[in-house]
Amino acid sequence: MKQKLLLTTSFLLLFMGMNAQMTFTYSVNAETTTEAGGLTHVTVPSGTDWSSLITGVKVDGVTVSASEVSPNPTTTKIYPDRLEVFTYNDKAYAFRFESDEYFTAVFISDCHVNQGEGHDGTSDADLTTIMNNICAMGKNGSQKVVFSAKPNYVPRTSIIFCLGDIDQDKGDDGSSGSHTKFLNATAEVAKTAGIPFIFIAGNHDLSPDYWTGSNPDKGATYSGSSADDKTISAITTNNNYWNGQGVFDENIQYFIDNSKSSYFQSKPFTFKFNDVRFYCAQTYWFQKLYQKPGWFGSATYYAPDAVINALSAFVDAHADEASVWMQHYPWLAGSDCDRWWLDQNDVGLYIPTTDDSDYGCHDANISPNDTEKANTLKKNPLSAIMMKAAGKLGGKVQHFSGHYHRFDERTYSSSVNSSNLVQDYTVAAPGNPNQSENAFVVLMKRGVGVVEVKKAQF
Repeated sequence: MKQKLLLTTSFLLLFMGMNAQMTFTYSVNAETTTEAGGLTHVTVPSGTDWSSLITGVKVDGVTVSASEVSPNPTTTKIYPDRLEVFTYNDKAYAFRFESDEYFTAVFISDCHVNQGEGHDGTSDADLTTIMNNICAMGKNGSQKVVFSAKPNYVPRTSIIFCLGDIDQDKGDDGSSGSHTKFLNATAEVAKTAGIPFIFIAGNHDLSPDYWTGSNPDKGATYSGSSADDKTISAITTNNNYWNGQGVFDENIQYFIDNSKSSYFQSKPFTFKFNDVRFYCAQTYWFQKLYQKPGWFGSATYYAPDAVINALSAFVDAHADEASVWMQHYPWLAGSDCDRWWLDQNDVGLYIPTTDDSDYGCHDANISPNDTEKANTLKKNPLSAIMMKAAGKLGGKVQHFSGHYHRFDERTYSSSVNSSNLVQDYTVAAPGNPNQSENAFVVLMKRGVGVVEVKKAQF
């Protein structure tokens, strides 16, 4: 992680291509990283007075008069996001200042680590390379993407998200529930780099109702429920690590049905980072709870109403906070998108809940891929909850998803209230050979949320 510098601590500025050192003292706390080529990035708190930032100068450890440096660093106004060059004794020292009001998030999804043909699977070695490249973005001074909103801003990764379908079905070998290869290629790389990494589960990581019409094994089997436990355990263990690092403004907390605390729950969660609230579902917000089966028989499923009610109440209490949302399922991308939202397989099979639900999970008479039902029972009520939170861009809630294995950007408009708009950015699978990029790079601003979204290849 970047090292925090106090008021009297100095910044190191390297002469371009040589070993001379220039040291500044500053009027504020700041963070710095120095590139191998000599360019130094300096990040100062939002609201800093740029006209009186530098208070003193040393060269090779010797105090020099600021008036002997051109331009005088103590009297000249520093401009953010612009290359600044100071000269002393015919030697040049270059760096770039920026405010910490902007930061960069990177989204990947559907890694399907080592999963076979038909899943656009990524090898653990390739995923490790992708993660290392994400963590290194901007550290050599080059711009991976150029944002129209801030063309001189050099994105460096502040936080990374992976949006589900992390490896083979329910684990490394498709049955054990272990996610070791995925975690080694992602979470461990992020820990080494000191960059927060958050991942959620997709439909390949947690039990669906049915897989396919040709596979009638419905619900969570005994071994399947054990694998589900391991998936959620991997997610919460990773979350706990980053909570312990103190990188969040407010630690991760979960939305659960407290009346069914002993039953399996996918445990969607929220946290605050750089003055932006992140809302993270797993496969989707309406994932049903279930009571585990024994060795024989199927699980007993329950409605997600209490989880959605907890989410709604939380958003009411935090409506003034800029928000960014995510789940595995897209809102519109994919010809069979609506059946995913209805927990239906390819022939329309799904399991009703034993209890009544405001979201239709107890109704066994929904047609396959019924758009009207998907909107009425799921998307409309969720978009209404999301619209209560701040952080909209152009009046649209900002949402990120995966599952489709292709890039897509669409706006969902509620069929009840057309002003309830969700802008959904669907990220491609990194192993999809038909996609030239493999991630979204997102410019964010403290207290604002998403500013601009770009595709990139890592």
